[in-house]
Amino acid sequence: MELARLRARCEEQIRRLRIQAPLDVAEVCRELAEQRNRPIHLLPLSSRPSNPSGLWVSAKSADYIFYEESAGTAHREHIILHELGHLLFGHSGVAQLDDLTARLLAPNLDPSVVRKLLCRGKYDDELEQEAELFATLVLVRTDYQVVRTAAPEVDDPHGVLAKLKAVLGGDEIG
Repeated sequence: MELARLRARCEEQIRRLRIQAPLDVAEVCRELAEQRNRPIHLLPLSSRPSNPSGLWVSAKSADYIFYEESAGTAHREHIILHELGHLLFGHSGVAQLDDLTARLLAPNLDPSVVRKLLCRGKYDDELEQEAELFATLVLVRTDYQVVRTAAPEVDDPHGVLAKLKAVLGGDEIG
């Protein structure tokens, strides 16, 4: 898809979401969740350098956006917006995974198979370009005036999110 068309799609979503300064990404997520009747949870993550700084996981009853907790305010919001872009445009999959993470998530499968099942392509992939352009245009539209996102507690009765955070962050799983 050509850049002009990608930009037009991004601008359409920004208008639909009524993005304005100062930008409160958590509020944008709350409003979008209400429109979709499906929760969007923002979760901080301390990830290994080989893993992505952000990750969108679409589960059965909710969407989860993980973001690098050590990132600065504008960078953190950009990470969340990038993942939100994937959600908005209906992209599928999760970001690139290294071999160790792929083995931890699915120990009985070859890491290349796990990546084929779960992963989007590289940054030059059109889906990544669209999500990146969306995040950048939102921040430019708001002149980088952002409110710091604070992650609320998320109910995790089966420990699935804790396990995913442990795998992606390189922690031991107990």
